[in-house]
Amino acid sequence: MRTTTFSGFVFGSAGLLLVLFALNACSRPAAQGTATLEFLNVADGVSYVGDAQCATCHEAEFAGYQNHGMARTFDVLTIENTIEDFSGIVLHHEQTNYFYVARREGDRFVQEEYRLGPTGEKTHQLVRTMKYIIGSGSAARTYLTEIDGRLYELPLTWYPHNNNGEGGWDFSPGYDVENGRFGRAIPPRCMACHNGTSQPVDHVEGKYSSLASGIGCEQCHGPGQLHVETHQAGTVLDDSVDLTIVNPVHLSIQRRMEVCQQCHTEGSVSVLRQGESAYSYRPSRPLEDYLALFGVDSDDANTIGVTSHAERMMQSECFVVSRAMDCVTCHNPHDSFRDYGPEYFNATCIDCHAIDDLQAKVAPSTRTEHQVDSNCFSCHMPSESGRGVPHALFTDHFIRVVQEDGFSTDEGQTEELELKPYFERDLIGAEGEAYTGMAYMVYGRQNDSRSAMQRGISMLANALQELPELGEAQYLLGFTRFQLGQVNVAIPALEESIRLNPEIPERLNTLAQAYEVAGRDPSSIEELYSRALHIQPEEASIRVNLGRFLEAQGRVEEALAEYERASLDEPWLISAQYNLGTALLRLGRTADGEQSLLEAVHLDPDHSDALTNLGVSAAGRGDEGYARTLFLRAVEANPRNANALANLALASANAGDTARARQYAEEALAINPNHPTAQQVLASL
Repeated sequence: MRTTTFSGFVFGSAGLLLVLFALNACSRPAAQGTATLEFLNVADGVSYVGDAQCATCHEAEFAGYQNHGMARTFDVLTIENTIEDFSGIVLHHEQTNYFYVARREGDRFVQEEYRLGPTGEKTHQLVRTMKYIIGSGSAARTYLTEIDGRLYELPLTWYPHNNNGEGGWDFSPGYDVENGRFGRAIPPRCMACHNGTSQPVDHVEGKYSSLASGIGCEQCHGPGQLHVETHQAGTVLDDSVDLTIVNPVHLSIQRRMEVCQQCHTEGSVSVLRQGESAYSYRPSRPLEDYLALFGVDSDDANTIGVTSHAERMMQSECFVVSRAMDCVTCHNPHDSFRDYGPEYFNATCIDCHAIDDLQAKVAPSTRTEHQVDSNCFSCHMPSESGRGVPHALFTDHFIRVVQEDGFSTDEGQTEELELKPYFERDLIGAEGEAYTGMAYMVYGRQNDSRSAMQRGISMLANALQELPELGEAQYLLGFTRFQLGQVNVAIPALEESIRLNPEIPERLNTLAQAYEVAGRDPSSIEELYSRALHIQPEEASIRVNLGRFLEAQGRVEEALAEYERASLDEPWLISAQYNLGTALLRLGRTADGEQSLLEAVHLDPDHSDALTNLGVSAAGRGDEGYARTLFLRAVEANPRNANALANLALASANAGDTARARQYAEEALAINPNHPTAQQVLASL
């Protein structure tokens, strides 16, 4: 016998949808730093021309570079360039119970995600095309999929050194800790070091208007427009050095090293300087003017990371004593040196360390190991797994006599340690305190450390009293306070960040959400969301927030329009599909609403609210058996969902299962003591 009605739909997102802060701004780059020579092509307004233009005059260098690892850091995956095993090897992600497999389908390659039911049938399935490769393949090859110009990382990576050097599949870096599934967008900071001159769409995470193909000539030489135009015009240069293009050989040793360190510098946290963007670094500029870099202060001097090559080498006596050694001493940037074998690198060692001198210096017992044909770097620069990347081997560039316990990859370290600035300028003054505070906030978010975020808040709030014009710092201070629930003190910093730069959608979006929580005037909230979308109409997550706000104001038709646009702009955005479905149901468009909710569940089979709303809709049209199944799935996905529990209690009561009805109702009330449906079920029982 029916006891009461099912509780209404859970409209809107379960929580506010936050756009992750981006530690970059869109204003002009900082002023050029002092180098050995003042190269002219690093000035504002000089454009990139692309590798094909460089190749017209520098054929030999271009041809040699094509086989260099940096030229292969980003490419389209084709049948011709595959090295992987696509025989159907399945990996199981135990924490989330998803299965993954990479396979070939005709002329394309895909990664599939699925779950299995109790009898082995697939209960969930998503397939994404493997369109792009990130990585040269010497350590790993990770894959990206694309939809409407948006790039997303895929869960499986090919590791050539896995399986005794035969290669094998495993999860992409970080996926063993937190499975990003198919939703991890590729930000410009990542792309800049894998695909140097691509063009990101402003304020749309993971979207690019154009894509380069790997690291190109201009990543190390700077934009080529001035150089090309000068030489095409036949201009005679007075100087012996061509100042129209950066040639790193003419830079000081520090600036020369920094050309490589723009990507090959290991740090736990990096924060772009005020006014910098992911692509604003130019060779010959001081790297410290571009970013602030921080590592976790540890007593272990032998921790190595994926990009720790430069700082490890700079600890070596070879570097310290010579005062001339740099990366290109051993790595010809215009040649595929990896193909030459150990003798290529050993020859460089012997240039400085003659065999006769070595024989005189080393112990008699090791003289047989120090011959002209010995492999120097196998002992003095051995390979080891890098921190955070399974199965990938990286050469430790700290040249030394390695002790037995000489390596640590720092895996599994959860202890909260001090952050140590890489640059001295971040050790002193208000600016140093500001960037260190920002680093603690980023570190805290990355490691789910509330204490680190609070420490960063204290440092940054103090520094901003002296440097209030740091707009990104103001935003991060407000954003972090808001994330920690400190809404009232978050709002002034967010407002100040917008006053300093009113054209950044993320700031407007976050302030709008803070205003919502604080109960501010609805018109001001709507204005903030509208301004953000006027600046960047394609930012679907902000559009969902506006729709959710409008729906809460009872303006469902207007909200529906925002959800529909968001789902078109970003079809894989789960919140867009979910909110669209609930709005359609609310307007009585049951079939369309259920279709959108089913798409949300297709994208996320653990979406408890979408399952609950589908159950409510099914019950409303009389299919209570199916509704009960959906409510049960919703509770299994989230046992703390009071609405799902209450509706499951009602469905169980209507089915005559009073024992379970009472149990579910009591569990719902333990979470939400005022839930009306759960109260009515218990009263009727």
